[in-house]
Amino acid sequence: MALSRRPWCPLLKKLGAVAGVNYRTHPDWEEEILKLTGRQGVDLTLDVTGGDGINRSVLATKAGGKIAQIGFLTGQKSELNLMPVIFRQTTIRGIAVAPRSSFDRMNVFLNEHTIRPVIEHAYPFEQAREAFEHLSRGAFGKLVIRVS
Repeated sequence: MALSRRPWCPLLKKLGAVAGVNYRTHPDWEEEILKLTGRQGVDLTLDVTGGDGINRSVLATKAGGKIAQIGFLTGQKSELNLMPVIFRQTTIRGIAVAPRSSFDRMNVFLNEHTIRPVIEHAYPFEQAREAFEHLSRGAFGKLVIRVS
């Protein structure tokens, strides 16, 4: 299951997603997630928005499911409605930048399992400004700036 800001569903499906919900066309996206999952919710929600959107993430996550709070694009503070968290036994885990040793272990894991990042576009160093403009508009995968 995936949420997208753009019509990326074909790309998401190619990567293994079953479905996608665009939060701009579906402002009550958690309801769309529940429809798609037979009212069960998803196993794991990756929340990068923060703010009061965490409450929608709780509702979109199945009972006993997990939420990885990775960022806070819409704010660092939230009024968390605790009743759904408690009744659904939701685990919310904050994800932060880890120490270098974790980064090194992650790279070994990625290599062992042949996991490669999705690279949307690679820019030469001379087009760094365009790369940052692209990033500000949103990117599906990683953007690369090549330094020769």
